[in-house]
Amino acid sequence: MDGAMKPVLKRQVLLIGASLGAGLLLTYFFGFIIGMAANIAIFVGAIFYIRWRQQKALRAFGFSSETAGRGGHESEKPNLKYVCIACGAQVKGARCGSCGSSMKKPLF
Repeated sequence: MDGAMKPVLKRQVLLIGASLGAGLLLTYFFGFIIGMAANIAIFVGAIFYIRWRQQKALRAFGFSSETAGRGGHESEKPNLKYVCIACGAQVKGARCGSCGSSMKKPLF
């Protein structure tokens, strides 16, 4: 296992252990029905908190709320320009207009 996966695995094991411990404590102190309802409420709250943190992190990278998973980015077409590998001319379409080559590379 590489070093990049260890913090993620630690966090997942910690979350599983904490949720199991919280569920057992709530069930022990409040009974099965109330403990289960409180446990579900805590898990739903944790899911919303994790999603809120993910959205906050995405906004730090330049994604707004309409582009983070809602399809707002689909309306914007990327302006890619292609250059012929053989002659270096700008290519529009499948083949180069200057040399007829079909090999091209994108310019970002």
